[in-house]
Amino acid sequence: MALEQNLKELEDIAEKLECGGVSLYEGIKLYEKGIELTKKCLADLNASKDKISAIKEEMAKLTDKTRQEG
Repeated sequence: MALEQNLKELEDIAEKLECGGVSLYEGIKLYEKGIELTKKCLADLNASKDKISAIKEEMAKLTDKTRQEG
């Protein structure tokens, strides 16, 4: 599932829990699902951060190489 979908589902869960009206059992299940989704979102964000860092490093190397050649 994409990050955006996970975030939307997490928002839906938070809204259900905040509004109340769910049984204790359902609330616990929703809370567990929220934790699972939070972990997935954090993993996706960390992976994206790593990709951006790698791209920035590559660009820095290319920029330095261009400066040395110029």
